[in-house]
Amino acid sequence: MPDLHITNGDGAANLLKASAVDGDVLVWRDPMHHGPFPAGDLDTISEIRARYLVGDGNDPSEAMRDFHLRNTHLRGFRKYQTVVLWFEHDLLDQLQILQILDWFSGQKLGKTRLRMVCIGAFPGMAQFRGLGELTPDQIATLDPQREDVTDAQLELAQQGWSAFQSPDPQDLAAFIAGDLTALPFLKAALQRHLQEYPWHDIGLTRSEAQVLRLVSQGVQSPVDIFTKNMDLEDAFFMGDWPTFRIIERLCSAGLLTCAPGPFWYPPWTPEDRPRFREQKLSVTSVGQQILDGEETAFERVPRDQWMGGVHLESSKTMWTWNDRSGQLQQRSP
Repeated sequence: MPDLHITNGDGAANLLKASAVDGDVLVWRDPMHHGPFPAGDLDTISEIRARYLVGDGNDPSEAMRDFHLRNTHLRGFRKYQTVVLWFEHDLLDQLQILQILDWFSGQKLGKTRLRMVCIGAFPGMAQFRGLGELTPDQIATLDPQREDVTDAQLELAQQGWSAFQSPDPQDLAAFIAGDLTALPFLKAALQRHLQEYPWHDIGLTRSEAQVLRLVSQGVQSPVDIFTKNMDLEDAFFMGDWPTFRIIERLCSAGLLTCAPGPFWYPPWTPEDRPRFREQKLSVTSVGQQILDGEETAFERVPRDQWMGGVHLESSKTMWTWNDRSGQLQQRSP
């Protein structure tokens, strides 16, 4: 019986395939740190995610097919001797661990052994961001570190996944305040998630404020904004396209301006890249006033977004993050 290796993204998956680690590889392709995750079973959530990821008005059939193939492969886990989860310390990977372990907690493993490799650092790398940075030989050195998934980890994943899917973010805050040592990277990752609620004193999320501040400091290129924004994170948090969406949102709200405008981010074709990179962002007077604390962005940046199971809408009472108290609080429209 072969092993099944489950990991986040094609980068790490391709490394495992090219390495001396034997077995099949299942890629968990879902940027789970943004978009809706209301309560529901794996197939229901997969359909919701497919529709969200392709965007309004686009055909979700291909994305649904990919999720269906992933879920079918997962359900066939009993043909494998061992299922090994390969993940790292950042929010995206920790959410994937919660979802996968929550699902396995409801399964009878039979003769299959459930194990995990999860790291937050790698020897010789001063700033480790993820498994995708390694070489095939390097990732193979982690194979002996695989450990059995414990009952405590399964139980904690059940609780954490339920809290993440709850429509009340106080459930997640209460979960974070508990003992999460069974999954040692989980607390910091979920605390970072809470910081993506609009901050009560500025009306921007942490990522939005970081992008606006970087531009005010003279970082003008969208590619440079992405890389500099990553440097402000303790763990990898956001990819390039979500960063470009933030830039677009801040431009639409009048906090940033782009020359030549309007700001756009293209399909990555060779002929598009030079024109994309030539765009220059700058902070407007309104954006600077928000950075200076003279007004907030609540009235300028409309919200209709999901944080796990929580739906944020500007027209309704909305949860915000108070970084001074480290707590969530509500704000009336």
